[in-house]
Amino acid sequence: MLKIDYNEETLSNGLRFATVNLPGFNTITNFLVIRSGSRYETKQNNGIAHFLEHMVFKGTKTYPTTLDIARAIEGIGGYFNAWTSVDHTSYWNIVPSRQWKIGALMPLELAFFPRLRQEDLERERGVILEEIKMIEDDPARLVDDLLMQATFSDHPLGQFIIGTPGNIKKMSLADFQSYHRQHYHPGQAMFLVIGNVGRIAESLKKFVQDKTAPIAGGSKLSSPEVFRGSKGQGLLVKRKQTDQTHFMLGSTWEGFALSAAQRFVGAVLNSVLGRGMSSRLFLRIREEQGLAYAIRSEISSLEDTGMISIYGGVNTDKVERALESLLIELRRLQEEPVGKVELEKAKAHLIGSLTLNSDRPIELAKWYGTDRLLGAKESFAEAIELANSVTPAQIQDLAQKIFSLKRLSMAVIGPYESDEVFRAQLNMN
Repeated sequence: MLKIDYNEETLSNGLRFATVNLPGFNTITNFLVIRSGSRYETKQNNGIAHFLEHMVFKGTKTYPTTLDIARAIEGIGGYFNAWTSVDHTSYWNIVPSRQWKIGALMPLELAFFPRLRQEDLERERGVILEEIKMIEDDPARLVDDLLMQATFSDHPLGQFIIGTPGNIKKMSLADFQSYHRQHYHPGQAMFLVIGNVGRIAESLKKFVQDKTAPIAGGSKLSSPEVFRGSKGQGLLVKRKQTDQTHFMLGSTWEGFALSAAQRFVGAVLNSVLGRGMSSRLFLRIREEQGLAYAIRSEISSLEDTGMISIYGGVNTDKVERALESLLIELRRLQEEPVGKVELEKAKAHLIGSLTLNSDRPIELAKWYGTDRLLGAKESFAEAIELANSVTPAQIQDLAQKIFSLKRLSMAVIGPYESDEVFRAQLNMN
């Protein structure tokens, strides 16, 4: 049985503090995750969570400039990064074990003690606007954002994480200060330390407790607007002169939520459908028909819902054929139970990936940090057990539930004057 030495407790100010002990490791990964993202935004301040993530790197109480921050971590051979998602923002670094204090301090400084200066705001505003242009020029990335918009529509989950140029141009320092006060406090965060920490676990806890003691726990955030079920039949076609058509299909289900054990049925289904070179979509659309270089599916889980999505990049002249082949594979899953051999291979693929991730600190951080903060409870061993227990009947039942045409949403980027061809294929007319 896969066993992870994981320990968690809640500090006096509400911060959840956890360690994963990996004996023999020479590095320590520090990972701080906060409930901050585009689903906590309004139409008026959409983009502020991501913008704030940029702003904190301009300087903190202990490290007044970006250069000071970089030198502190890079000067000891470590590296650091951050990201913002729809429902969380993460700050992390990896440092040599002997430099654990510097590594542990940095995410706390960035999150809880940023300087937030007007002059930095004006400079970073330009950076964000360029990042928006970069995404616009990357259809394989942009189509993912468009699928979220097509699927969730006016719900906050349908907002772009990076925001809109109009919002970015008008955000003020007071906006950032207000958002930071509301979201960046210990009661909305989890701090996870991964590495050979057995002997220093208590010292680590005391260090984190002391550094965050001056910060009030803050009031509990109001729950984000819940998304239930699927509106389905959302379609967004963005006209762009591209050499390929980039498309994504998606279907949501509350059973994919992080708190739902049923999501592991979805994970096995996803392995059968489009995860890897032995999956059905890859074999049919790429290997047999030669229609696409990239064709894949993935499953993503949020606090209250989740989505299975399919991406393809296809020659524009062949997109209708590729979509028809894709829909045939979805119908196969609805109409025919997955065979025993194929099911066992899909399970082995998924379980092998989970096992590999148990040796990767950043994946451990996501599993025991982000996912735990947002409602997941399973250990790696329990996840493997749940995946192993999935049956052909469960997969077929799920496919019938999520792959009916009325449940599907779609986003497309390509040289199209209208969306009629896609409406016809998905029976939206």
